[in-house]
Amino acid sequence: MYKQFFFVLLTISFISLKANPTPSLNIAPHNMQESPKAAYHEQQLHLTGFHGSGTIEIYSIIGNKIKEIKTQELQNFKTHLSLESGNMYILRVTTSGEIHTLKIIAS
Repeated sequence: MYKQFFFVLLTISFISLKANPTPSLNIAPHNMQESPKAAYHEQQLHLTGFHGSGTIEIYSIIGNKIKEIKTQELQNFKTHLSLESGNMYILRVTTSGEIHTLKIIAS
């Protein structure tokens, strides 16, 4: 009798799990946030994936601050920036309480 009860309990649990699947996430493509990215090409710095106002700090690979840019709109941000070709730089982008650190190589 104990084995039959355990089998029935196990069967009911299995059916319950199948009857209540986890809800699917309905995320429309326009609701998905683009991950922050930075690119530097032909003396132009491009930032994508950011929104709102913020501060962009550019550092050399050894930690020297090269430049600081404050802007009211970071979405599709683009600016002229003269960096030495072939060197790696660290970008620190601060927006509404979030800090993102990105690397770029000047080309």
